[in-house]
Parts: sequence; C-alpha cells; structure tokens
Amino acid sequence: MNALSRTLSTAMLVAAVSTTQGATTTKDIVLDRVSSPWVTTVNVPVQNAVVVGDAMAVSVLLERPDGTLIPKSTNSIFRTGDRFRVKLLASRDSRVSLYNTNPKGEMNPKPVWHGQVKSGLETISSRLALTGNSGVDQLHVVMEPVKESGIVTWLSNWLRSAQAGGSSSKDIQLDVQNTPQTTYLLNANGQGLVSTVQIVHAPR
Repeated sequence: MNALSRTLSTAMLVAAVSTTQGATTTKDIVLDRVSSPWVTTVNVPVQNAVVVGDAMAVSVLLERPDGTLIPKSTNSIFRTGDRFRVKLLASRDSRVSLYNTNPKGEMNPKPVWHGQVKSGLETISSRLALTGNSGVDQLHVVMEPVKESGIVTWLSNWLRSAQAGGSSSKDIQLDVQNTPQTTYLLNANGQGLVSTVQIVHAPR
C-alpha cells in the first residue's frame, strides 16, 4: 500500500469513527438515563451533585381483537374505540398521569389514570379506550415534576407553551425521537415531561 492509499484509508477510518461517535441519538440518551441513577455524580457532596434532566420512553400498546398488544409511538394516530395501554420507562421514581383534552379543547382536571413509576422499571397503565362522534381527543402522558403541587396548572402552561413553540418557558426544551414502537423524550434543562396521543373520531 503506497503513502497516498494509507493516508486515504486513515482518513476514511477517522471519518467513520467520528460519525459513529457523533451519532448519539435522543433514543440512546433516554435508554442510558432510564438505566442509570437519577443523580449521576458519585461520591460528591449533595450540594455539588449534578442532577440530570428527565427522560422517558413511552409506548402505546394497541390491543388487537385476539388480545395481542402491538407497541406504537405516541405520534401514531389512533381511532375511535381503540383499546390500548400506555407503557412507560422513566429516569427517576415519579408519579405519572394521563389527562384528557376533549375535541372541544377542554382538559379534564381529573386524570383518567395515574400511577407510580420506578426508575428503570416498566409501568403499564390499565386498559383505556376513548370514544366520540367527531373531532380529536388528546391524551396527555405526563411525568410529573418533583416540586410541583399544582400539576393541572403546570400542565396547562406546558401545553400552551408547547403550542407557541416552547419559547415561553425554560422547561419546554424537549428532545423527542419517535420510532414505530416507542417515543423517547428528554428534557435536559428541566423536570417534567409531556407526550400527547391523538385519538381521531370519525363522524357517524
């Protein structure tokens, strides 16, 4: 191999390594976070510890007529009467809730389901189904912040800020990656996460 060939081979190898190293995705980060402790700095005084932002993986488990469950991301479109469950993996122990906004844009302050998730352990909601005659129902999957007592107000503000492009709140800094089976969410600059599932009602 001559000098030019060796130089080209080396350059190609460096480029390949750089591409591989730079290919970290939101999915990779979320999966790393949900399998790691919430506080990532070890043997450091609490006041100096680095607390990372929140991460969560969400799948909507669509129930088929034969009872099998098919995982879908939250950006999939669901239909009137679809029966499903929501599966969650989170980066910290937290309360999770599902809130509904009806086709008129009215959010019910009472969650349709809530539960506790443990860091790195799967949590699956009870079976859910939303019905209607027209319009779109929205089901908000919420990983609640640690220090937030007025969760409905917090969620309403989050949704308004997200609709406005996320510029009005430091907490709306979401990185989102959808695969066919799962939605990966990362809020590196704040606590709390929201992902919305849409259920489309066909006119009868």
